[in-house]
Amino acid sequence: MNGWLTYRRQRKDKADESADALRQRREEFELQHLVETNQKLHAYLERFHDFTSAARKARMAEQQNRPHLDGALTTAHDALDEAEGALHGNVGFILDDEIRSKVRQAMTYIDLAAADALTGDSVPYGEVGRVINEAFGALSQRVRAIYADQPAA
Repeated sequence: MNGWLTYRRQRKDKADESADALRQRREEFELQHLVETNQKLHAYLERFHDFTSAARKARMAEQQNRPHLDGALTTAHDALDEAEGALHGNVGFILDDEIRSKVRQAMTYIDLAAADALTGDSVPYGEVGRVINEAFGALSQRVRAIYADQPAA
């Protein structure tokens, strides 16, 4: 009887260790992608500001019949597209549906606001900022929650 109890306890311990290792791998994966997404969202936001500035300068030059550097706007647009692509490739790896949705919503707002900047419409910086801050807040809150759940080393 003692042998059977020992065997059962060892099996349970092994199953617990396996479940803990799986949880730890999941958390490492999630942390990596949350931090990368946060960094890529920051880069996308910076490229958005660069793009809106270049678009504003190009419009002002056109309105004043001054020559402007189309290359600067094209370069800013290409950088914005590159940052969006990098972020888009990362968003699908966010495990939490709500966080993934907030990041996608932030991307949509930036995309629409960039189109406004290009056409000369008023760019809703306040609304973009609000949605972006919600995404950043959700990302950082989840990172803190994961770290809070980890045992002290």
